[in-house]
Amino acid sequence: MSFWWWMTTILMIAAAAVVMIAAQRGKTSVHVRQRFREVLRQEGVNDPLQSGGHDAGQWQHELLERISRSDMDELPGLLRQAGWGGEQSRYYYLLAAWLLPVIGGLVSGIYAMSRGETLAHVLFYVLFGFGLLFVGIRRFLRWKARSRQAAIRREVLTWLHLLRMLFDAGLSLEHILHVTEDQGRELIPNIAHELRQVLVRIRAGQERGEALAEMAAPLDVPELNDTVAMMKQVTKYGGNISESLAEYAELLEQRQVSELREYVSKLSAKMTIVMMLFLFPALIIFLAGPGFMGLVRALKGLA
Repeated sequence: MSFWWWMTTILMIAAAAVVMIAAQRGKTSVHVRQRFREVLRQEGVNDPLQSGGHDAGQWQHELLERISRSDMDELPGLLRQAGWGGEQSRYYYLLAAWLLPVIGGLVSGIYAMSRGETLAHVLFYVLFGFGLLFVGIRRFLRWKARSRQAAIRREVLTWLHLLRMLFDAGLSLEHILHVTEDQGRELIPNIAHELRQVLVRIRAGQERGEALAEMAAPLDVPELNDTVAMMKQVTKYGGNISESLAEYAELLEQRQVSELREYVSKLSAKMTIVMMLFLFPALIIFLAGPGFMGLVRALKGLA
């Protein structure tokens, strides 16, 4: 009893300290400029700075800012990488990230009380339910962000071939972005979604290279950053980058082949373990089974 009481007290003190430290953190950084709000709203795109001018969106934005101040600093970047950088997506995620742990803690506490547990055990159940959902939701966000980064990384090679083909056709960069965003939704859905935001910013008057850079930087995908750097060079100095795109596409293909070979080599080692655990015992039974059964029958005859 004393052990559980002291452990529960220590966990509660630690949780309170973490909450107090997190509450002192500053506001999340703002990535979209003020002058693009109206255009983003007209285009039907969620502006990460405000919700759309309505009263409901305004109080959601205020609540979002208050909650974000006490959450981890990397949360806006993770939401952006996961494809949930819009106002509504951020609002719903933050609401779930703080409300569900509280509900989980209350449900765990009620379950412990229904079993007639002591106060120390009830507090332990509450902290366990709260901590499990609190950490699990954030782990899910990290997993989602990594999965989308990997998907974008796989789509970059297809995007490079599309860019090269369209540049060879003599289209301008802005026209290429329009065609890629409109026609490439089936091939490169994640990049096409990001390019939609880029086109909105370009129509609002932002420089094309700057809009592409603001799109690629938060996603933190090296292949995408390199491709955007080449496109920025075209917007700044002009010229044709078909050869550069082809060389970089060939480099990415070689890199993917190397990664695939590494994956296959690791998979073969894993399959060896699976074979030893499942196939080898079955093979022993198949080969040694008849002899073992004959030996059993012989011993029965002697008996």
